[in-house]
Amino acid sequence: MKTLGIIDIGSNSIKLIIVEVNSNSYKEICHKKSQTRLSMFVDKESKELSLVGMKQFFQVLFTFKKYCNYYNCEEIIAVATESLRQIKNSADIIDYIYTSLNIKIKILSPEEECYFGYISSIPDNLNDYVHLDMGGGSVEIGLVKNKVLIETISIPMGALKITNKFHIKDGISDEEEVHIQEYIYNKLSNIEWIDKCKNLPSVVIGGSIKTIGRIHQHEHNITSNIHGYELFNKDIDYLLHKISKLTLEEVIYSTGISKTRGDILVGALVTLNSIISYLQSSKIIISKYTIREGIIRDYIKNQ
Repeated sequence: MKTLGIIDIGSNSIKLIIVEVNSNSYKEICHKKSQTRLSMFVDKESKELSLVGMKQFFQVLFTFKKYCNYYNCEEIIAVATESLRQIKNSADIIDYIYTSLNIKIKILSPEEECYFGYISSIPDNLNDYVHLDMGGGSVEIGLVKNKVLIETISIPMGALKITNKFHIKDGISDEEEVHIQEYIYNKLSNIEWIDKCKNLPSVVIGGSIKTIGRIHQHEHNITSNIHGYELFNKDIDYLLHKISKLTLEEVIYSTGISKTRGDILVGALVTLNSIISYLQSSKIIISKYTIREGIIRDYIKNQ
């Protein structure tokens, strides 16, 4: 038995899970989350993380390190995705964190990020499907054939990034929706293998899709487990057009979600709706697992 701490540094939040692992399984014993929004502290011109952002980042990792010490973690695996890939001074940040806290951060390549998300969420009953990881800063798309990930790409158009780019925190008009959809369609059309993804089911991971799934369940008085919950394009389209007409306060009141999740909900919905429409996905299957579980499974396999 070994105790591991996994720190996942994303654009929207930083998460910690502490697990006990043995030769073929693991048990989660602690789960913490901080809504840091690192991308909000990146200077638009220099692309560097500001001192304020650095201070907040350090404080979160300092707190997470204390949790790891409390649970006697024998190893800490810290990974970053688009959150640090986009920052020019990321090497300085990583060195400072390592020197100060003895936490070594690895910036995952887009391919690694997609792979860890894929191995965390392989469904038993599907051989061919599209893997989608809906993050705050990016969306990872993977094509899976016979349960094998054969193509991957990362596109910097996550829910937080789309929200900030098009200023849609308080809803969007029909014209704005068309404009964003055209923007996303253009990104997708440049992927050489994207046509192979059409008409397949999509397995989707990430905090935003779980929020969307829970809102849909609430709308229809459904209480089933969110893991494995299925949606269709018409469901996403309906939620988008309902919520896009509401202010942020109205969204929070009507759905019961937090402000930090509510202010990127429209961005998440319009991004997902555009991707699913372009791919003509036969259905959407929500997975509760993320790259964190993928990292743990990969660790166990390699041990």
